[in-house]
Amino acid sequence: MTKTFFLVISILAIILLGGVVGIRYFKNSINTLFVQSANQKLIAPSPTPIGPVAQKIHETLFVPYWSFSDNSEDIGSHATVVYFGLGVNSHGVVTSDEGYKKLPSFVSLTKGSKKILAVRMTDTSSNTNILKDKKAQETIVSEVITIARDNGFDGILLNIEVSALPFTSLINQITAFNTLFADRSHAGNLTYSITAYGDTFYRARPFDMKKLGEKADHVYVMAYDFHKAKGNPGPNFPLKGNDVYGYDMERMINNFANVVDLKKLVVIFGMYGYDWVVDEKDVAQEIGAPLSLLEVSSGIVDNCNHDLCSWERDGISSETKAVYEDEGQKHVVWFEDKESVKRKQEFLKQHGIGEFAYWAYSYF
Repeated sequence: MTKTFFLVISILAIILLGGVVGIRYFKNSINTLFVQSANQKLIAPSPTPIGPVAQKIHETLFVPYWSFSDNSEDIGSHATVVYFGLGVNSHGVVTSDEGYKKLPSFVSLTKGSKKILAVRMTDTSSNTNILKDKKAQETIVSEVITIARDNGFDGILLNIEVSALPFTSLINQITAFNTLFADRSHAGNLTYSITAYGDTFYRARPFDMKKLGEKADHVYVMAYDFHKAKGNPGPNFPLKGNDVYGYDMERMINNFANVVDLKKLVVIFGMYGYDWVVDEKDVAQEIGAPLSLLEVSSGIVDNCNHDLCSWERDGISSETKAVYEDEGQKHVVWFEDKESVKRKQEFLKQHGIGEFAYWAYSYF
């Protein structure tokens, strides 16, 4: 009787333990998959050099439609420029949009440059509707390709941003749309590229980068905005510091290298930063205000018009942190500059990456 009793208790304990472990595993998986905090760490293999050192560097400049005028002749001095770009909705290209209206001016200013036409899909709600509508996709693809060819563009860049949980149905919709766009672009003798968040793997975004990378000629990695305006202060995108910031460029490159040919990667540097109002513990009290590198340099670093200004370069992230007070409130500013870009490029070149881009014209 005693042996039977202990046997039953043992079996129940094993079942209960298995249930607890299973529940914990499920919770941990969900937390890892959907967490949005920049303080969450991603477990990844230690970074190691990948491929030969890049011997040549090719640089591309993003030119948003709002950043130039008819007198911006210096745009044409760049070998490759990306026009950002055309707005779209379920009916096709939005011809009333300023991006469409300023297209002729951009073309006239860049006659000697290689030109890439970007499609701006930045609204999650609109994008979700388009991804469910095959007819809308056909219209968008057809109209964009026609506009690109008629205006002498060499390629198309799709920038589709979706803030949603990575359900399989959504991932498949994004992949199918990219496949359609890539195939039609190539058939029209145009290159086809996509943008990807620098934190794609860290925040488990709804993109199958392996399949997307197979179709694209280039994958433009937006290596900026890791610390969000709505979050607490931190580097734009740290070179190192996985243990401090939860993620870094070294991890990012290793993550992408697992699914995308590194020769296709173009790393974009964001030449800007955020200005956060913080409390005594540096916790943000308001949404961070975006500042271009030119604004940071003229208003804080080179000629500070505020109280108690100080700044120093962070040896871990390679970026600069500035602190000042304004009307008794403490501000913290983190920003990318030419020196931090140089340090990041040296690291990326060691991994065989020599394609870089800058967001954006008029920012630096």
